[in-house]
Amino acid sequence: MGFASTFAFLSLVDGADTTDNITSFGWDNAGIAVAVSLVIGTGLGIAEGKLSRLPSAPPRERRPGSRGCASMVHPTRASRQTPGLSARRHDVYFDLVSDRGMNYTLNRSLADGVATKRLERARELAPKLTDFDAWSSIWLEEARRAEAEERWLDAAHWYHNAEFYLPAGDTRNGLYDDFQRVWGKALEGLEGIERIEVPYENGVLPGYRLPAKNEVATVIAHGGYDSFIEEWLPFAQPMTDAGVTVIAFDGPGQGGALRHGLYFTHAWEKPAKAVLDHFGLEEVEWIGASCGGYLALRAAAFEPRIKRVVAFPATSWGLDMLLRQATAGQDHRLLSLFLGGHRDEVNGLAAQQCDPKVNANTNFSWCVTQGMHITGTSTPYDLMEHLSKHSLEGVLQNVTQDVLLTEGENDHLFPISRIGDIMAELACAKSVSARIFTAREGGEQHCQVGNGALARAEFVSWLARFRERD
Repeated sequence: MGFASTFAFLSLVDGADTTDNITSFGWDNAGIAVAVSLVIGTGLGIAEGKLSRLPSAPPRERRPGSRGCASMVHPTRASRQTPGLSARRHDVYFDLVSDRGMNYTLNRSLADGVATKRLERARELAPKLTDFDAWSSIWLEEARRAEAEERWLDAAHWYHNAEFYLPAGDTRNGLYDDFQRVWGKALEGLEGIERIEVPYENGVLPGYRLPAKNEVATVIAHGGYDSFIEEWLPFAQPMTDAGVTVIAFDGPGQGGALRHGLYFTHAWEKPAKAVLDHFGLEEVEWIGASCGGYLALRAAAFEPRIKRVVAFPATSWGLDMLLRQATAGQDHRLLSLFLGGHRDEVNGLAAQQCDPKVNANTNFSWCVTQGMHITGTSTPYDLMEHLSKHSLEGVLQNVTQDVLLTEGENDHLFPISRIGDIMAELACAKSVSARIFTAREGGEQHCQVGNGALARAEFVSWLARFRERD
């Protein structure tokens, strides 16, 4: 089954403000023509990188799109000036910790736009953040100090940091409760934020509703593998100025839902249905962040009330992130052992890869610890078995909505090459757009940490364009 591929690479002129220069490519397979357009570094200088240079994960079979479906595919446009929104950068990605994973996690706690004193303290403490144990103890001490001084928002971020790398158990659960206690204090007196609880199975899906004064649309938002939905609020709040009501929730395996005993699930259409039914919504737009990119596409495949969907970033397989953190060659070995059902060998190799003397990339160890926490599993093999179900194989042909796929060119968690794989299978989507954020514009990190305003403006512009069409 051959793929005929054509590539055309166009560069932006340095300093130009045009958005008509794009990188485009297309596939022709089994009689299906799918034209795809990517915007690279829109309006901010020379586009960097080619798909041939992008990192890849261990290969697996790629399923072509279903026959008989046609897909209209569009480049994203530059974010138009929308009331209350701007792509102007007002946060920055900082290099504070030598460990890439811990540095990224620390930047997350500095990305809410009001972190001046937090940043100063982070700079002072960064040299001491040498491993996960030091990380947890240092941030717990800072959280308690901030709480004693009634610096509620600082305390919330530091409690979140303190629990982030811990294994599942009472200590981690207790720190989540501490986080929620001080977060509640931080919210006291604030208007425009409504707490919600959506009944689901034997618990609830907690979250927040941010109502727009002049509502033109409703966006449902959630995270993925590790986020608390509270992290979403600084990102989502300005969207209400553009007439977008935002409902942001923790799904199974996330934040407060996990605290209610609801573990991670690949079948995201189930919590999606619960949220839509609870609010009586018949037409919504959907944004899923991090692993939530997969979850959002999965929900859209089975929930026609979702009209437009943003995968932030585009992810399609639950094992991609874990395998990408292994040392060279061991990703393929680990996958082969898993597919062969060799439980003991998988657990042994995973234990080796969690050893910093073997694998300096601490993200592997975190992926295993965090994964077992959110899935309720107790071994790496069982975790991989659970995550392997998070696959869009044989699902994407059911997506008939407008779709926006995004990536950061320097995403350290997911293989950016997956964006092309997903495009090829979205043969029945109403439209497919893609946006790769670059270092030139400060959006190269996972989920555009360091320039969230850029991503937000892109989403609002893209969603508005298709509302106007309809």
